[in-house]
Amino acid sequence: MFFQNKSLHALLFAMILSLMGTVSAQDVFKDVPFDDEAHTLDIYRSNPTGPTVLYIPGGSWYKHDKNLYAPLGVALARHGINLIVPQYGQEQKYPGNLIDIVEAVRWSQANLAQYGLSSTQFHMVGHSAGAHLAYMSLTDHRSSLNENDFKSLTLISGLYDINFLVKYGNKWQNWGLLQGWHASPIHTKRLINLPLNVVYAENDYGVVKRQTNHFLQANAKICQPLASYVIPRVDHLSILINFETNGLQKIVLDTITASSSAVPSNIPVAAEPAQNSDPQLPAATVQETPTPATANAPPASPPAGPLTLVPAAIEQLSPATTPLPSPAPPSPGSSL
Repeated sequence: MFFQNKSLHALLFAMILSLMGTVSAQDVFKDVPFDDEAHTLDIYRSNPTGPTVLYIPGGSWYKHDKNLYAPLGVALARHGINLIVPQYGQEQKYPGNLIDIVEAVRWSQANLAQYGLSSTQFHMVGHSAGAHLAYMSLTDHRSSLNENDFKSLTLISGLYDINFLVKYGNKWQNWGLLQGWHASPIHTKRLINLPLNVVYAENDYGVVKRQTNHFLQANAKICQPLASYVIPRVDHLSILINFETNGLQKIVLDTITASSSAVPSNIPVAAEPAQNSDPQLPAATVQETPTPATANAPPASPPAGPLTLVPAAIEQLSPATTPLPSPAPPSPGSSL
């Protein structure tokens, strides 16, 4: 994410001031250490027995700021959902930042009871570079995490082909081509046996649209069940700023509702089938997989909540019919 613009800082600060009045001070725990390297995380507590979203920020793998996500904690708290946001390593090196995410999860599983949270029903959500780390935490052999650690996975405006970034030398020069290959989600060959959402913005970076399309093609080949969405009239950043009203929050809530073993009573359960009368629904379900399972594929999880939504389709993102245009190489000043 690109957070260097001063006006954007001012906007986010104003949002935090306007929203923080709804959260009591004792429900927010800031700068909690989770490893021996002085990395910290923030905890937003809402429901001691409710589900918890582990949110992995974007920011080119190194220049994120966990303090910007107080509005997300406030919004989820209204629905009885807890939030954890780690500040992973800012040295811009992989897999070091991946290991930071693993350690944040393991620490949370072992220590959240000290902060009044008895449930470890984790739902992982990542944006941009954070979406890449979220996915690789379940597929890189150097991670000890697996599907048993989470109830769902939601990837927002992610980066899935690291070699493309290496090729154009856009601030990812610490990756070589071989390492970039192994760190690229489009090259993984295993199913993630979790409800999986893939989301991007209608006005997202061209590189994000292109890589999302390739990622969907790769997952179709291995028969990975997933739901994918395009959020209309937003870009790489505003997809988060307007997440309460643009449909993104609804996707996450419906997924939690469908996949949690114990759902707080104040989380709305989507009607089935959903009607397109709700202006907060995504304007289109871009692609819905599962592709029929093959004989060699393990059994898939039940589909996530968003798979039951049937809003009016306006575009079909299909490799055979509507490939996304190839973007220009990312500019040297861009940040994902």
